[in-house]
Amino acid sequence: MPSSAPSRSFQTLSASSPTDGGIRYLSVQDLIELHRAVSSEFGGNQAHPGVVDSQFGLLNAVQRPQITTLGREAYREFPDKVAAFLFALLSNRPFRGGNRRVALASLFAMCELNNRTIDTRIVDEKTAETLIKRVAAFRELGIPPENVFREIRETLGRAIVSI
Repeated sequence: MPSSAPSRSFQTLSASSPTDGGIRYLSVQDLIELHRAVSSEFGGNQAHPGVVDSQFGLLNAVQRPQITTLGREAYREFPDKVAAFLFALLSNRPFRGGNRRVALASLFAMCELNNRTIDTRIVDEKTAETLIKRVAAFRELGIPPENVFREIRETLGRAIVSI
């Protein structure tokens, strides 16, 4: 699966400071930089490096894994936080093209920032592609959002491991 990630190192990402349990999150600027890198490296028919169509959607994706309800984290475990982030990013489609590619790159980046990786025996390249496509198109496919979120959360729960 490494071939799916941009060749540049994610160590240069700013990553918001840890706010809960030491979890590091990607910032809006990190996502814009990832979008530029992914669009430049992999292109695509709709590649517009760094062009944001929905600032709200981008901010929503960045903030989603950090949500608290009545003082408690809505997403307690790291895989749940990543699933919430990816679901929000793919649902909101904040960029002008390349949203699925930046979601995949963000998955690797968020894991790397938090000393975790994806077990490719569980989520190989084909599985990742299928999952990302399903999340991005759940409305068009008629899949209830709670079902697709549960699917991505369960898959990432099995696949994300500490390094």
